[in-house]
Amino acid sequence: MFKQITVLSLLMVLFSACDKDKFNAEIPSYIHIESIEVETLSFEGSNSDKITDAWITMDGQYLGAFELPCTVPVLAEGEHVFTIYAGIKANGISAIRMKYPFYSKCDLYINQGEDYVLAEEYRVNLTMDSLVSLKAITHYKENVNFLLLEDFEDAGSLFEASEDSDTSLVRVNTEDLVFEGAGSGAIFMADSVDFFELITSEYYEIPHLYNNTFLELNYRCNHPFKIGLQVRSDLGVNQYESLTINPSEEWNKVYVYMTEQLVLANSQDEFGLFIGMPKDPTMEKEAYFYFDNIKWLQEQ
Repeated sequence: MFKQITVLSLLMVLFSACDKDKFNAEIPSYIHIESIEVETLSFEGSNSDKITDAWITMDGQYLGAFELPCTVPVLAEGEHVFTIYAGIKANGISAIRMKYPFYSKCDLYINQGEDYVLAEEYRVNLTMDSLVSLKAITHYKENVNFLLLEDFEDAGSLFEASEDSDTSLVRVNTEDLVFEGAGSGAIFMADSVDFFELITSEYYEIPHLYNNTFLELNYRCNHPFKIGLQVRSDLGVNQYESLTINPSEEWNKVYVYMTEQLVLANSQDEFGLFIGMPKDPTMEKEAYFYFDNIKWLQEQ
């Protein structure tokens, strides 16, 4: 009886030791990313963004897409190579999360006290049960074609009221109305205004219709509006709606996916943008729309 108990006790100790070793082996290291910033060149316009996610790969192995800010447990220690891309909600929809195709792989900086030091070759040294804070900075890729960039800093505008519009675009420069810089574009719809529509004053040739195409837009409004593609061909002008954008009392940003509308046309056509909406007849107060940093981008 004593022998059986002794053997049983020994087995329990051995299994306990194995479980303990296994548990210790699975203690993670951690990386923390507060946000991903965008740095732009002068011809690329504003660095405003609405990056929501970090898409993370370690040593070529995909770890996942994590909503920012994020603290990610990693079952590894020592030096490892991290690849991080900026993620967005396409069309502002939470269910359509993707790596934004126009942002480059992030440069990584490791927090060391009060400073951040560049992670050479994207290498980060992990320590079990410890946290490494990273600053991630992305840029527009070199193969991005800026079809249009309107930041309302100048007196003129790349947008004009269509023939059907009851009102025109105005440039506001009051500090509390402007998103950033010296000016933003605005539309006001009082009682006598039933419809507004802005169209690009020029049309553009886009030979590669199947390449990724997005429109970036900062906006603030108390009424929905539509945005989409305007196509001019030998048969006339057609409009293809991309998205209806809901009101936002605070400045917001949206990335509008436009490739699906482009492929409805032909490469011989000419392309522009439209922004517009009939006013809700039940709305008793003035409708307002503010716009800034309109960027129309396509992969080259």
